[in-house]
Amino acid sequence: MDRLNQVLDRERNEVIHLSKQIFAHPELGLQERFASSIMCDYLESKGFAVTKGVGGLETSYLASYEMGEEGYHVAFCAEYDALPEIGHACGHNLIGMASVAAGVMLADSLKEEGIPYRVSVIGTPDEEGTGGKIDLLNAGVFDDVDLAMMFHPGFSTEIHVHSLAFHSFEFIFHGKTAHAASEPWEGRNALDGVIQTFNAINALRQHVKPDVRIHGIIKEGGLATNIIPERAVAEFCIRSQDNAYLEELVEKVKNCAQAAALSTGTELEVKKIGHSYEAMKSNRVLGDVFQECLDELHFIDPSQYEEGMGSIDMGNVSNVVPAIHPVLSLTDQFVPGHTVEFAEMCNTSQAYETMLLAAKAMALTGLKVIKDKVLQDKIRSEFLEKRK
Repeated sequence: MDRLNQVLDRERNEVIHLSKQIFAHPELGLQERFASSIMCDYLESKGFAVTKGVGGLETSYLASYEMGEEGYHVAFCAEYDALPEIGHACGHNLIGMASVAAGVMLADSLKEEGIPYRVSVIGTPDEEGTGGKIDLLNAGVFDDVDLAMMFHPGFSTEIHVHSLAFHSFEFIFHGKTAHAASEPWEGRNALDGVIQTFNAINALRQHVKPDVRIHGIIKEGGLATNIIPERAVAEFCIRSQDNAYLEELVEKVKNCAQAAALSTGTELEVKKIGHSYEAMKSNRVLGDVFQECLDELHFIDPSQYEEGMGSIDMGNVSNVVPAIHPVLSLTDQFVPGHTVEFAEMCNTSQAYETMLLAAKAMALTGLKVIKDKVLQDKIRSEFLEKRK
């Protein structure tokens, strides 16, 4: 703990400065060149070996500090993409630098321990869009990681975080154009296919489990009121907390669209959009260690509210390696993420102190696990049990 405190005291001003810089230069997913660059420069200055563009993503990186051979490998996932127009309204300026700081603190504190270890900070772009962590998983970046961590700011605190798995689809209906007034019987209305899909899905909602979310938009609906639309497009996102149930649910939603096409005499084209996110399998043993570290650091939870569940690409990571994604509250007020108000809150002294606390708790968690073989085995055993 003394060593962690020394490193944090030495690095806190620089870490806060870099987080403020990322906040002041918001970049959309896969365009985070500024954020990625300053993180990599900082990590290189602390002795980390940095590889940029891992997994084929220009703004990703893998920064590692290694002592000895075949040491236990702890990875911290850094996010740094912003949202359109409202900037860092999900606090990724805090998330990214908390993971960077945790990596630096953990690597430095282990130097005198005389045990083999590897500490990595993995820069994961575009969490808000396509899910960069999934690309990195597919590229094997997480293959030799023993556990992965990150923190997320919020208006509530939750250590054992759950999330919703999801798939996204476009339903493209192809009909036949005709004059809507003089010869409508010659046409096949693609927009009717979209509308009937919404109606069928709304009927389905009564017969799905409570955690399910199905939400959609009409992306194309025709060109003019006097022309029967020959093309219409709807996009739907389908979510569930259960990975297996989600696959069953997807087939039901597709059947709704197929039935709509049949009833309207149109043809249906189904197009998968982006990566699928898996539900988070938070490792409870690892989460309990993190909670223990928070208690040792005298964390006082200010929150009075509970947040709902969204979808996170850390869920995919948790299905490959033991992982946690705790949320720490920045406030005692109800300030939902992805709002201007939350963005403003992520650039306050309270936010930066919480970021540093999260970094220290993650570093301390990593330190305890690396030094305790029994704890490593418990974490691994729970992970393997949840995969069955």
